[in-house]
Amino acid sequence: MTSLNDLTTAYTLYQQETNIRTALDLIRQLHLAGKAEDAISLALKWSDKAKEPIERAQLAYYMSCLGMLAPAEAMLEEVLPQIESDDETYYQIRQELAIVKYCLGKFHEARQLQRPLHSSRWSEVWSRLASNNRDNSWFLPHKDKVLYDQPVAGKTILIGSEGGVGDLLQFSRYVKNLQQEGAALIYCQTPVAVQGFMANSGLPIVIVDSTFGGMADCDYIVWAFALFTRYQQSPYFPPAAEAYLGLAADYVLPVGIQEKLAERSGGRRRIGLVWRSETRVRHEPFRSMDLQELASLLASADADFFSLQVGTLSDAEKQLLEQFQVVDLAPQLRSFEDSAHVLERLDLLLSIDSGPAHLAGARQRPVWLMLAQSCDSRWYDCQRFTPWYSSMRLYRQVELGDWSSVVAAMSADLSH
Repeated sequence: MTSLNDLTTAYTLYQQETNIRTALDLIRQLHLAGKAEDAISLALKWSDKAKEPIERAQLAYYMSCLGMLAPAEAMLEEVLPQIESDDETYYQIRQELAIVKYCLGKFHEARQLQRPLHSSRWSEVWSRLASNNRDNSWFLPHKDKVLYDQPVAGKTILIGSEGGVGDLLQFSRYVKNLQQEGAALIYCQTPVAVQGFMANSGLPIVIVDSTFGGMADCDYIVWAFALFTRYQQSPYFPPAAEAYLGLAADYVLPVGIQEKLAERSGGRRRIGLVWRSETRVRHEPFRSMDLQELASLLASADADFFSLQVGTLSDAEKQLLEQFQVVDLAPQLRSFEDSAHVLERLDLLLSIDSGPAHLAGARQRPVWLMLAQSCDSRWYDCQRFTPWYSSMRLYRQVELGDWSSVVAAMSADLSH
């Protein structure tokens, strides 16, 4: 989220010296401030004025983040051949074009662009871009071990940490593909909050963390998104008939959570809530929502609501939870394993695009996903149902930043 000072400074500079550089900075600050309409209007104004390839690529990126997919696609396709000599720039623009095409539902075109970027040819570039201070010395001794299209039978594989917990939960489905190909041993770098859950998931993996020192002993190294492009050759794969991540049968939830769930066991539907994310990604601030947006739904639905929203709540959020008698389970949640077992006791989860939503999908628990009009490319152009999770229903914004249509549609469906 941008500060008012940052936005004011960008606006002042734009007024004093109106050019593509100050325009791009103002578009960025407007986007970060959640002022979608103003950012879109300014991007359209400059779409024919940006002349240099890098300027046009940067404008196209902001357009992509604002959901202006068709003009972003055209601009990126125009620019890509012009910057082939610069590996780093070419990589970033090609990756962005793939993202835009996934969003437009052009799966095969997108995969054709993205798949080669996971080869060893590009590993030095993306590892540099992904490393702190661009220092990829940790990776360079192992760059020849990048798994692309090599056979894995009898090999030891390390799945490196990439993205957030949601990415890990979603793409861990491909572990079984590695196993079916004959991989002998699969290590998986896993954040602490999800280690217990993954250890009990039934996947043939050995859990390690980011300090794992056995990279030199592995035959191949791969990352979650590379597994996606290795195995996902069509978006229209059959959804899993059952949960692909298991649970420990003897797991015991914290007493506080058990007591709160027991207090609301009168037969009404039990619905979980997650309305914002603690992580900062390109889709913020639009991915998250203000809890106030859900007030009409909370007031009208015949259900008991439970908050799974981790992190510090604002005073306004606390007041709303109290006003609508929403039970706050988050203070007692210790890990994603707790969350998974809570979801087993709920009838439905209402969530923005977040780790808990993927957790529900991977466990085949009913989940309604609230999506911003500009959202992650993995949802393609699907409007209601997604091939990723058969237990998930999508609710998309009509206009970026406006959740009213999403809340109205969910309220109507809950009343049926």
